[in-house]
Amino acid sequence: MLADDHTLIRQGLKRIVEEDEKVEVVAETGDGLQILPKIRKHSPDMLILDISLPHLRGIEAISKIRKVNKKIKILVLTMHKNEDYVYECLSSGAQGYVLKEDAESELHTAIDSLKNDGYYISHSFSNEVIRNLVRRQGSKYRESVFDILTGREREILKLIAEGKSNKRIAQLLSLSTRTVEHHRLRIMKKLRISKVADLVIFAIRQGLVDMS
Repeated sequence: MLADDHTLIRQGLKRIVEEDEKVEVVAETGDGLQILPKIRKHSPDMLILDISLPHLRGIEAISKIRKVNKKIKILVLTMHKNEDYVYECLSSGAQGYVLKEDAESELHTAIDSLKNDGYYISHSFSNEVIRNLVRRQGSKYRESVFDILTGREREILKLIAEGKSNKRIAQLLSLSTRTVEHHRLRIMKKLRISKVADLVIFAIRQGLVDMS
């Protein structure tokens, strides 16, 4: 199954993936909220997932998927060359992380690795980065947005940075407007940020907002 909000990218991925006659794309979506329903309906063996999706970010989706399906293989395919993202995705239950710029040359290798119960990290990451990931796996301390904010807070921060109002965020996440307001205040307190403009800048720097 493919999950990416760009139709042309999904089409390109499907072409690359199905070059292997043993692999078939049985479902695809561009909406984060459709991932779980489609997994339940089609029961794919593997999900190729972008972490920048509307309504539900890929990292949060990984955790939700793992709660209902522990067998599916999850391969993250993204533009984000960010060590924190690699760590968070693998910690949440993904088995692979490939950069979109490497998809043409590495996607089949990554798929084969996951099919054989292995892991795969894009070759664009240096050996030093991979060693750091291994060291961090054994450490509880990581100074990043993923430590400071909860999954729900990161989700709300992303929507704030995208210009959504409290009312619209409440509608998208099925929350009350007051709950969203409380989350916003807690986010600003945790980050020690007092202006919405600075929140947006923080979210962009952390890669929570796709600027492509």
